[in-house]
Amino acid sequence: MPVKFSETIRRWMGWCPNAAAAGTVRRRYAAPEGEVGTAAREGSQKVVEGALVDYGPIGTPAIYLILPVAGALLIGCLAVTAPAGRLILLGVILAFSGVELYSVIRRARVEISSEAITIRRPLFRPIVIPKDAVVKAEVGENKLPVPSWLLATALAPLLVSAAAGIYFGWDNPTSMRFIFGLGGAIFFPVIIYRTYVRTRYPRTLTITTPKRIAAVYTDDPERIAQTLGVAG
Repeated sequence: MPVKFSETIRRWMGWCPNAAAAGTVRRRYAAPEGEVGTAAREGSQKVVEGALVDYGPIGTPAIYLILPVAGALLIGCLAVTAPAGRLILLGVILAFSGVELYSVIRRARVEISSEAITIRRPLFRPIVIPKDAVVKAEVGENKLPVPSWLLATALAPLLVSAAAGIYFGWDNPTSMRFIFGLGGAIFFPVIIYRTYVRTRYPRTLTITTPKRIAAVYTDDPERIAQTLGVAG
């Protein structure tokens, strides 16, 4: 549940592989003859440690347009259920925040073999992308879907509101004011930190398959693109 909720929130926030890759100037690479600096050999594989990876479907399927509405209805139902529903809601928020923070701290491991690309993300199932399913591997500029100042301006009032909720709801820890305040005080800083870490990488590698796309954030995406040896 927290893992699927995590993927949904990422799409709501506009920070997804599609958004990261949109409007960028890309370069295509052929397979190199020499060794790759960011990858270590492990048997017949090349392994890239410490990467951040966003993975999701291409486009916006209709089901994802329904999810925000379903989420709002769920929150509304939990809000009127006292106090167990409110505690469940807080647990969902804390679980999602924990998954996001742990994923940023632990990072992902990308294994490149002659037949497949395997992405191992903390708390998520491994993603195996067959080499023959890769349509293109491109490196482009890493841009936020919205300006950073606009994001900060939008989140600042939310943080103030969360702090106010904790302050005024301190006498009743099961009240919605306190629950939303505490959840927001944890959730919003995690989202800000998650976004900040990704903006530190000037370029990102985008791996596209017929139905899905993976955005890999690492120090040297060009060398990984060379390792893949996929013509874009």
